[in-house]
Amino acid sequence: MTNSSFPKLLSTSALLCLLCPMAWADVELWGGKPSLGLEFEHQKMAFGAGHSNALTLVPGLSFKDSFIHKVDVLIEAERENEIEDGVNEKTHVKKLALRLKKNFELNDSWALFLRGLVGREWNTLENFNYSYVDTGIHYEVGAFGLMAGLRFQRTLDGTAGHDRNKFRFGPSYEIDAHHEIELRFVRAWNVQTRKLDSDAFIAEYTYKF
Repeated sequence: MTNSSFPKLLSTSALLCLLCPMAWADVELWGGKPSLGLEFEHQKMAFGAGHSNALTLVPGLSFKDSFIHKVDVLIEAERENEIEDGVNEKTHVKKLALRLKKNFELNDSWALFLRGLVGREWNTLENFNYSYVDTGIHYEVGAFGLMAGLRFQRTLDGTAGHDRNKFRFGPSYEIDAHHEIELRFVRAWNVQTRKLDSDAFIAEYTYKF
């Protein structure tokens, strides 16, 4: 599969899944309620070093009474535009990952959460395995929600330049029992240099079957 065909396949798969949601109504898989998310991310590198756009398909399962409350698979296609020595270099990036989430409810409105992810990234320049741990707090009142948290992202095989700590913040709105929208602002720092790495803006739509 070519780099250019991967984003097309990703968007086509998302469209086909979203066109027939009613056929999946009230369905359970392995005791969990399925969902399908579609996330768009625009990232700006610090000091004018470039930008990137990414599209991620997120099929998942939610479990109400289980030790793990959410299992997601992330299928991502990204296009980076990096400026180095005055030259704009374009790179196509692909990622595939598995993510688990555990909630800790404090009361009807407040909850803590912990997420862990393991995945692989590959492009024309390098391939490596990576992971991250998310920890944060979520507030919900009615259909509105608000979250804030930290992400600790590391490579698993020593590949340099990809270890980052991130601050994540943003609201969500549950339109009804099936439709939800989330907005996120993400600021990232390089772990080794402790310098600002990037700012990102994320919009995600999720259909809950």
